[in-house]
This record gives sequence, C-alpha cells and structure tokens, in this order.
Amino acid sequence: MFEQLVGKLPVGIGVVNENFQVVYLNEFFLDRLPHELRGDYKEKVVTDLFEGQGKFLKRRLKSVFVLQHPSFSYWEQRPHIFPFKSSRPITGEETQMYQNMEILPVKDPNTGERLACIFLQDVTAQASYFRTQQKLSEALKKEHEAQRKLIKKLDSAQSQLIQAEKMASTGQLAAGIAHEINNPIGFVNANLNTLAQYASHLISIADGVQEQINAFGEELAEQITSLYESNHYALLKEDINELISESAEGLMRVKEIVENLKNFSIESKEGVQNIDLCKICQQIISLVSAQYNKPLYKLDYEREDVTITGYPGPIKQALMNIVLNAAQATAQKGFVKIYIKEENQHIHVKVLDSGHGISQQNLKRIFDPFFTTKPEGQGQGLGLSVAYTAVKQHQGKINVSSKEGKGTVFEIILPKYFLVQDAEK
Repeated sequence: MFEQLVGKLPVGIGVVNENFQVVYLNEFFLDRLPHELRGDYKEKVVTDLFEGQGKFLKRRLKSVFVLQHPSFSYWEQRPHIFPFKSSRPITGEETQMYQNMEILPVKDPNTGERLACIFLQDVTAQASYFRTQQKLSEALKKEHEAQRKLIKKLDSAQSQLIQAEKMASTGQLAAGIAHEINNPIGFVNANLNTLAQYASHLISIADGVQEQINAFGEELAEQITSLYESNHYALLKEDINELISESAEGLMRVKEIVENLKNFSIESKEGVQNIDLCKICQQIISLVSAQYNKPLYKLDYEREDVTITGYPGPIKQALMNIVLNAAQATAQKGFVKIYIKEENQHIHVKVLDSGHGISQQNLKRIFDPFFTTKPEGQGQGLGLSVAYTAVKQHQGKINVSSKEGKGTVFEIILPKYFLVQDAEK
C-alpha cells in the first residue's frame, strides 16, 4: 500500500545510489521517460535517463553523498532541472515545467548502502502566477506614470506619446540605478579576485602538505589524512574554483547589462548628432536578451561604422520598440535578427522575427495610436506609433510584411544625412 501511495503522489520521487545509478522512480518520473525505457530504467545513470543539466545535477548529488546534508534548488535559481513539460489543467497547453528540487541523504535499512532521494515538485502554476503578478504590477506602475505624463502635457500630444512609451520601455531612473549598482559591483569583483588568489594559495599549501605526508611520523600522517577526509578536501578542491569562476562570470554579465542600460538611456548632448546604428542595435540586443533570457538574437552588418545624422533619442526608441515587439512575438522560442545595410544615400535596418505574425486585418492598423492586440494591462498601443513618428521625423520610411504563424519583417529606411529645415516644415 505504501509503495502504491508513493507511486501515485503528484511529485517526483527518485532514489539514486553513489554511482548515480537509478534505484527507484515513481510514476511522476516514469510517465516522463521515453516509453522504451520505462521498464528498463534501473541501474542506468540518472543523467543518461534525463538529459539536460547533468553537470549541475551530478554536483548536487555528489555534495549530498559527501556531506550527508540535504540539497535544495528552487525554480527562481534553476527553473528547469529536468526537461519536463507541464500541462495547464483547463487549456491543456504545454509549457516548460518549473521545478523545485530537494535531495535528501538516506540509507538502505537492510544493507546500509548510502542513497540519495530526489523530490521534484511541479511549481509551474505558482511560478506562472508569480511572474504574471509581477508583470501586471510593473505594467500598472508604468500605466499610472504614463497617465500622469499625459495629463501634465496635453498641449503636446506627440511629446506625450514619446515620453509615455519611453517610461514604459527604459525608465527615466535607469542612469541613476546603473550608477548605484556599479559601486557594489566594483568591490564585489575585487573581493572575488582576492578570494580566488587566497583559494589558490590555500590549495597549494594543502597539496604541498599532502605530497610530503610520508615524511611525517606515522601518527601525525594519520591525523593529517583524517583531517583532510573529515573536511572533504577533495570536494572542496574540485568545487571552489568553479564556484568562484561562476560567480565572477555572473558579476561581469550584470556589469555588462548595467553599462548597456546606462549608455542607452543617457544622451551626452542634445540636438542633431551622428548616430552609430550598429552600436545602438548591439545595446538593444543586450538589453532585450537580458530581459527575456533568450540568446537567439543576431546582428548582421556589412561594416561597423554605419552612421546617420539625426536625434538619437527618437531613433533609439523606434528601434527599441520594434525589437521589443519582435521579442514578445517569439515568446519562449524562435529568433530575432537585425540586418543593417547601406544603399546609396540611405541606411536600411531590417528586424526579422519568427514569431506568431500579424493578421492582414491588423496589419493596416498597427501604426495607429493606442491600437494593440496584447491583453489588457500588457501594452498601451503606443510603441509602433512612436516608431512611425520618429522615422517620419527623420524623412525616412517604415515598411512591414508579416505572415501569421511564420513571422514578421520591419524595414526602416533612413537617409544618411538629416535635413533639419525639411523636418521642421
């Protein structure tokens, strides 16, 4: 009865031995195995059965066996440890499963064999609710701020639209926040470098003692060996440099994102300037890929110094709005590509995505202010209107072609030299 109960529980339960071989899986795990493996899973290595983050899983299992302490992993840290799908109860829609994992050290009461018990919980619903609430809260704050700006500046509709959309996509506080974040990043990075040196020295000392252990007396040699084993020196030596390296890599990624956000948000001077389109697009790709945690963005250009003259703010905002729309259209999979090409006295910027596309009926209205197909609270319908206005302001053109289920292509054509007098007319 107990085995039947464990088998039917709506959580994953698996038992693994010290060779990482599977001893037991309940139905939660078995139902997600390929059919041909369900009857022949025992004694197979767990990372062979479940492809994915094998290195991370083995490291956690090894830590449990060596330290004999539980190990926890929550979806905020590692959303998808096992490559499982989760179905929505009502719609039946399948999405990548968000998981909480706990690994506990256990012993076989009959043989005394040390085992690890993996508990896996499907928290997709909770994670989805949390992320949705977070997005709704952010959207609400942005909407309130946009309304405040619109009420305050009724005398200039175009200025209101640009300011509201800018508040929604980048935020006026980005530069100040970037400056504040850079300070702790600096000393944490310095501390990590020092820590890495300290760790290297300590390991060298410990290795030196270990190499000379035969030169000590028998009793002292046994004490030193016991000290190494009780403090799990082999595991510490194997793990410490990788942990420091991962931390330093993550810190550099944060620094890069903050720097791109700062550069994108701040204008060094006002008025007409030379605008480096390649640099702007690189910044946009970095910011958007960080926001959507999806590296499937590509920038392609014939040469690096593709510049035009114009107002940087509106051009940045136009490109950001179009790339953001493309990123949202591709959801959790697909790609977004940006191509920059010079033809005669014009620059062509194409933004392609493999998203859900736009219907022919809506294609005629996408540049209308306040027109949106997004759910309420997730879009104001201003992004493409602002982009259209900015391109027209620079005597340019913006074209769009799309096919439902296939993707969308936006093409912006801008003159290399901006004629301010013509724009004012």
